[in-house]
Amino acid sequence: MLAGTPVLLASGQTVPIERLKPGDRVAALDVAGLDRDVPWRAQYQWLRQRAEAVLTPVTGSVASVKVGTHDGFITINGRLRLTPEHPVLLRRGDEVGFVSAEFVLVGDYLVRHDLSEERVETISRAGDRVTTVAVHVPGLNVFLADGVWVHNDMPATQATGSGSASGSGSGSGSGSGSSSGSGSGSGSGKSSGSSMSSSGSSSGSGSSSGSSSGSGSESGSGPPGSGSGSGSAQQSVALGEGASSFIEGGMEGVPPAKWQQSGLSSEEEVKA
Repeated sequence: MLAGTPVLLASGQTVPIERLKPGDRVAALDVAGLDRDVPWRAQYQWLRQRAEAVLTPVTGSVASVKVGTHDGFITINGRLRLTPEHPVLLRRGDEVGFVSAEFVLVGDYLVRHDLSEERVETISRAGDRVTTVAVHVPGLNVFLADGVWVHNDMPATQATGSGSASGSGSGSGSGSGSSSGSGSGSGSGKSSGSSMSSSGSSSGSGSSSGSSSGSGSESGSGPPGSGSGSGSAQQSVALGEGASSFIEGGMEGVPPAKWQQSGLSSEEEVKA
């Protein structure tokens, strides 16, 4: 969300999103059947018929607040400002689900604080660099921004990798002995929300010598190699696209996912 977006607190007051602090209680939404606190894109798998969507306003606690920047944003109905990738809860026809802001259409219906609906009348786009704020409301993941329910799009997909190495060697003999050891290791991790990988490597060696038919042994090791990376979602998803694996053909007007079009057995088989 863009800095300045009003967020409703549990007390009934509103504050700019950038003034939220960990531990603040905010208005939140319990979405029955929604996977919580899982990697990015999972929210797009939630799609229900209007009559089957069970939505219950509750309160939740803010766990984290992260300030960043983004190039470009979407403005809906002249006031709701989001990054193009940010997921919004809405109704389109008889379907209720989450859709990235840039795929919201005029004629869609946003879901308001009291579960009433607000018709989307205008959508505008700008390319300016803006300050953004990402909040995480664990256990619920949906909060009220400028009067409508949005997903917190957190936690950011993370990847970690680690590697460690050790080596040892020993030698014996008359006169002198020497030994050396080396080791190397690497680790890598990859993020599913964005292209993010990390790797680490290490090596070490040691040697020893002895005299007069002595023997020596030595081990060598290097510090573990590790890498880590994190990235927030940078890909937008249309309404129904994430759930098309559960609904034959996807939603009306939304093409099937790439793996369905290709006839492959799973989404993972489609190379980026």
